[in-house]
Amino acid sequence: MAAGVPGRTTAQHRANRAALRKLTADHNLPCAVCGQAINTKLPRTDKDSFEYGHIKSVKTHPELADDPSNGQPEHQRCNRSKGAGDGRPALGDPSEVW
Repeated sequence: MAAGVPGRTTAQHRANRAALRKLTADHNLPCAVCGQAINTKLPRTDKDSFEYGHIKSVKTHPELADDPSNGQPEHQRCNRSKGAGDGRPALGDPSEVW
Protein backbone atom coordinates (compact mmCIF):
# COMPACT_ATOMS: atom_id res chain seq x y z
CA MET A 1 0.00 0.00 0.00
CA ALA A 2 1.30 3.42 -0.88
CA ALA A 3 2.24 5.84 1.86
CA GLY A 4 -0.21 8.60 2.56
CA VAL A 5 -3.37 6.72 1.55
CA PRO A 6 -6.15 8.47 3.52
CA GLY A 7 -7.64 6.26 6.20
CA ARG A 8 -4.89 3.68 6.04
CA THR A 9 -1.32 4.91 6.32
CA THR A 10 -1.46 8.57 7.29
CA ALA A 11 -0.04 9.81 10.59
CA GLN A 12 -3.57 10.78 11.67
CA HIS A 13 -4.85 7.25 11.01
CA ARG A 14 -1.99 5.71 12.98
CA ALA A 15 -2.75 8.05 15.90
CA ASN A 16 -6.48 7.23 15.71
CA ARG A 17 -5.73 3.48 15.62
CA ALA A 18 -3.37 3.69 18.63
CA ALA A 19 -5.88 5.73 20.66
CA LEU A 20 -8.76 3.36 19.86
CA ARG A 21 -6.63 0.30 20.63
CA LYS A 22 -5.74 1.77 24.05
CA LEU A 23 -9.38 2.69 24.72
CA THR A 24 -10.46 -0.82 23.74
CA ALA A 25 -7.88 -2.39 26.05
CA ASP A 26 -8.60 -0.06 28.98
CA HIS A 27 -12.40 -0.37 28.81
CA ASN A 28 -12.86 -3.83 27.29
CA LEU A 29 -14.77 -2.44 24.32
CA PRO A 30 -16.36 -5.20 22.23
CA CYS A 31 -16.14 -5.66 18.48
CA ALA A 32 -18.60 -3.29 16.82
CA VAL A 33 -19.52 -5.94 14.25
CA CYS A 34 -20.05 -9.14 16.27
CA GLY A 35 -20.24 -7.78 19.84
CA GLN A 36 -17.62 -10.22 21.22
CA ALA A 37 -14.61 -9.25 23.34
CA ILE A 38 -11.37 -8.26 21.60
CA ASN A 39 -8.00 -9.39 22.94
CA THR A 40 -5.75 -6.42 22.12
CA LYS A 41 -2.64 -8.42 23.07
CA LEU A 42 -2.92 -10.86 20.18
CA PRO A 43 -0.47 -10.44 17.30
CA ARG A 44 -1.74 -8.60 14.20
CA THR A 45 -1.68 -11.88 12.25
CA ASP A 46 -4.33 -13.47 14.49
CA LYS A 47 -7.88 -13.37 13.07
CA ASP A 48 -9.25 -12.39 16.49
CA SER A 49 -6.81 -9.49 16.98
CA PHE A 50 -7.79 -5.82 17.22
CA GLU A 51 -8.26 -3.96 13.97
CA TYR A 52 -9.34 -0.37 13.42
CA GLY A 53 -12.59 -0.36 11.48
CA HIS A 54 -14.39 2.49 9.77
CA ILE A 55 -18.08 3.02 10.48
CA LYS A 56 -18.58 4.67 7.10
CA SER A 57 -16.52 3.03 4.38
CA VAL A 58 -13.45 4.94 3.19
CA LYS A 59 -14.37 3.89 -0.33
CA THR A 60 -17.75 5.64 -0.24
CA HIS A 61 -16.87 8.39 2.28
CA PRO A 62 -13.21 9.35 1.68
CA GLU A 63 -13.75 12.65 3.51
CA LEU A 64 -14.23 10.66 6.76
CA ALA A 65 -11.10 8.53 6.33
CA ASP A 66 -9.07 10.23 9.08
CA ASP A 67 -11.99 11.40 11.23
CA PRO A 68 -11.59 9.75 14.67
CA SER A 69 -15.37 9.65 15.15
CA ASN A 70 -15.58 7.31 12.13
CA GLY A 71 -13.47 4.61 13.83
CA GLN A 72 -14.66 1.59 15.75
CA PRO A 73 -12.94 -1.45 17.30
CA GLU A 74 -13.33 -4.66 15.32
CA HIS A 75 -11.78 -8.11 15.10
CA GLN A 76 -9.57 -8.58 12.08
CA ARG A 77 -11.93 -11.28 10.75
CA CYS A 78 -15.00 -9.06 11.21
CA ASN A 79 -13.36 -6.08 9.52
CA ARG A 80 -12.17 -8.17 6.59
CA SER A 81 -15.55 -9.89 6.15
CA LYS A 82 -17.30 -6.51 6.21
CA GLY A 83 -15.05 -5.32 3.40
CA ALA A 84 -15.79 -1.91 1.89
CA GLY A 85 -19.41 -1.95 3.02
CA ASP A 86 -20.72 0.16 5.87
CA GLY A 87 -21.45 -1.48 9.20
CA ARG A 88 -24.78 -2.88 10.18
CA PRO A 89 -27.38 -0.21 10.88
CA ALA A 90 -28.33 0.40 14.50
CA LEU A 91 -31.84 -0.20 15.75
CA GLY A 92 -32.49 3.54 15.85
CA ASP A 93 -34.75 5.43 18.23
CA PRO A 94 -37.60 3.60 19.96
CA SER A 95 -41.13 4.58 19.03
CA GLU A 96 -41.92 5.18 22.70
CA VAL A 97 -39.94 6.24 25.73
CA TRP A 98 -40.12 3.40 28.26
